[in-house]
Amino acid sequence: MKRIVIAGLMIVFIIISFRSNSMASDFPTKKGIHKMTLTLENENMMRYAIYIPKSYSPERAVPLIIALHYGGRVTPYYGKAFLEILIEPALKDLSAIIVAPDCPAGRWDNPKSESAVIQLLDNIKNHYAIDDKKVVLTGFSMGGIGTWYIAARHPELFSAAIPISATASTEDISMIKDIPLYVIHSKDDEVIPYKPVQAIVEQLKSREYPVEIIILNDITHYETYRFVGPLKKAIPWLKKIWER
Repeated sequence: MKRIVIAGLMIVFIIISFRSNSMASDFPTKKGIHKMTLTLENENMMRYAIYIPKSYSPERAVPLIIALHYGGRVTPYYGKAFLEILIEPALKDLSAIIVAPDCPAGRWDNPKSESAVIQLLDNIKNHYAIDDKKVVLTGFSMGGIGTWYIAARHPELFSAAIPISATASTEDISMIKDIPLYVIHSKDDEVIPYKPVQAIVEQLKSREYPVEIIILNDITHYETYRFVGPLKKAIPWLKKIWER
């Protein structure tokens, strides 16, 4: 009887160990971009790409960047292309984990997408060593609109937000607080004119809000890759924010 009990305990231990190892292996730690999925609270599946920096170690907390993609027909791992085109080339020097989800609800600026992004953020923080004081939200075009939207409603979750080629609603502007903003926009944006965006920034500055705006020339809305250099220039600004 004693041998049976011991054998049974050994089997349970092996199963638990196997499950633990399997769960750990589900979350990559090797350098590069990986395709992942997350089951949301509503049982829907959310696809996302995750970039792991070469220097990542579970022993040391790193920054986290949540990157929301532009509009278009969202094919599987649509966010991965956005990560590769703009976010990773621009911000890789931060040695941050970068996560680029696929929009689950047509737009980023609605409660369903908002909830999915927050769930993804919590999931990443539960499985990686993330510095809570160095979590950044950014996005381009539709993703930039989502950045304004989510940052206005969850400022406590992010140390900074960087909307690119995007505008904000009146509600977003009235709600936003306690999160530094770095706004990037082009004078030659033929989809979202820069002057209303500039006016939003001036309105925030009149409230002594911590916001910077970078106005570019000769870049159209769809030349996403040309925003790599301007976004890279946000790194010193981010580091100053984090030092404070």
